[in-house]
Amino acid sequence: MKRLIVKHVVEAILIFIFGGCMNMVVFCTGCLDEPYLFSKTFFINLSYSGISWVAYWKGSEFIVNFWDERIPWLKKPLKRFVTSLISIVVYVFIAVWGIDLFFDLVIFKETLSKALESSSAPFSITLLITLGINVFMHGRGFLIAWRQAAIDVEKLKTEQISSQYNSLKNQVNPHFLFNSLNALSSLVYDNQDKAVEFIRKLSQVYRYVLESMDEEIVPIGKEMDFVQNFIFLQKIRFGDNLLVNVINNEPNRYVPPLAIQLLVENAIKHNVISEKDPLSIKIEINDSLCIVSNSLKEKKVKDSTGIGLANIKSRYHYLTDKEINIEKTEDSFQVTIPLLNLKNEVHNN
Repeated sequence: MKRLIVKHVVEAILIFIFGGCMNMVVFCTGCLDEPYLFSKTFFINLSYSGISWVAYWKGSEFIVNFWDERIPWLKKPLKRFVTSLISIVVYVFIAVWGIDLFFDLVIFKETLSKALESSSAPFSITLLITLGINVFMHGRGFLIAWRQAAIDVEKLKTEQISSQYNSLKNQVNPHFLFNSLNALSSLVYDNQDKAVEFIRKLSQVYRYVLESMDEEIVPIGKEMDFVQNFIFLQKIRFGDNLLVNVINNEPNRYVPPLAIQLLVENAIKHNVISEKDPLSIKIEINDSLCIVSNSLKEKKVKDSTGIGLANIKSRYHYLTDKEINIEKTEDSFQVTIPLLNLKNEVHNN
């Protein structure tokens, strides 16, 4: 905070010197003649010009930063430009009148009525200064936004590569294979038809993970086919102790790949699943939302690979303005993720 204040103070001093001197050189004939150079009038005019420049520049900077936080350049560039331009022009004209009034009343000791009637700076000069400041501020703001967007894209690519690798690794890690093969070995003796189906579902799980690695979003129907295969494998392992209820209205929407599966997987990882404490999971999909909820009986030692909610939040933050919603009570945990419309809601990159 202290460093920021010092930065603004230093900038204000430099702007004061630059603006005051430039006005003296460009707009004041004879201001640099030696008799005038050390006169009281010179210092008054220098102070007026310097203060005006500081007010124009720092005020415009504040307005630009204010709108940067509320109307991003890359989403609504025209609205952002017009709103900021109007705000700055209005502010500069108010600043002109305020500074003029201050100098007339305090420095030149004029009456209020006379001060209100006069103006010590032509508005053409004010408009010229405002135009220059706007060009600089808006150019700077747009370049910063463009640079940040480029950084975000690269960051997302890195996160996606990491997510895809971790998701794939999660499916093929020895722990997962051990549990799957252990369940399969029992099925081979007890139910050969079910063992064949188990192998088929397991291969479909692997195939989907590989096919979706390069996709940002996938159709909800394709994701749910994968989720159903994943649930089938888990129910072979946990039997009736894992209860899953799926309500799918099959909307023509999209989700990030593995998003719903990760929510189901997290519920299985983080909760006790036993005959005494069965785990109940509900997946409800309507036209705009997917709601994944589960009963809550958390393990004392959690089996987590670090991928899950944080990764889903990051991907949704990049793809859409819509937020995911998390609700936790004493006996339940629920995550609501928005379904995406391919044409309107996903950011174009």
